Amino acid sequence: MNVEVLRLRDRLEQVERDLVEVDEQLVAGELDEATHARLTAAYRAEREEILAALAGTAEEPEATEDVGPSRRRMLVGGAILAVGMAVVAVFAISSLQDRPSDALGGVAGEVAAGAGVDLSEVTNEEMEAVVAANPEILGMRMALARRYFEAGEFDKALDHYMVVLEQEPNAEALANVGWMTFLSGRPDVAEPFAERAIELDPSYGPAYWFLANIRFVGLDDPDGAVEPLERLLEIENLPDEIRTEAEAMLAEARSR
Repeated sequence: MNVEVLRLRDRLEQVERDLVEVDEQLVAGELDEATHARLTAAYRAEREEILAALAGTAEEPEATEDVGPSRRRMLVGGAILAVGMAVVAVFAISSLQDRPSDALGGVAGEVAAGAGVDLSEVTNEEMEAVVAANPEILGMRMALARRYFEAGEFDKALDHYMVVLEQEPNAEALANVGWMTFLSGRPDVAEPFAERAIELDPSYGPAYWFLANIRFVGLDDPDGAVEPLERLLEIENLPDEIRTEAEAMLAEARSR
């Protein structure tokens, strides 16, 4: 891999971290909405520029190359992402809040009215229309954020999760923001999100899996991963593949 590719990838990691940080600053009240929007637009434009530059390079990283601690965390995170998504799927609850929707028509209006529409048949664009016109419908926004999250469209998922957290604490939103922050290379920032999710809802299983990985993989703290893994394994009806992964990680953490 040449120096230019390494430089571009380092810039990309930094931009991803910057996008997470400006959202955190908005929630914390450190940025106003106008400044947040301006910075987010600038960082996204920079990210697109970097991605375009990377796409124009023909060079691929060698399999034996030491990609560094931050990228190594990203690669390991990608390997466990599928299990993380499976955990989320087990505990995800799709709920809609009833609300009259005279201003909306078609499927979007029916969904906003809580008419029992099958969300699998509703497009992202229709869901975006619902939440834009009805910002207080947090159930719909959570469903849309979860869809983006499971598709790996983390920037879009993060936007919606942050809107939810501005209005009320939510264990799923906190846990998933923590996971995305971990995958962006900031386990130190990610850990409090997962911890807060567990405090808010001790029955929310994905938060335990995320916290265990943040500590074990991201913070090199196997001892800290033991408790959340033990708590995860106490959950009834945990799918076999998730239990197997958790038991393997727990055994490794205890052996360190």
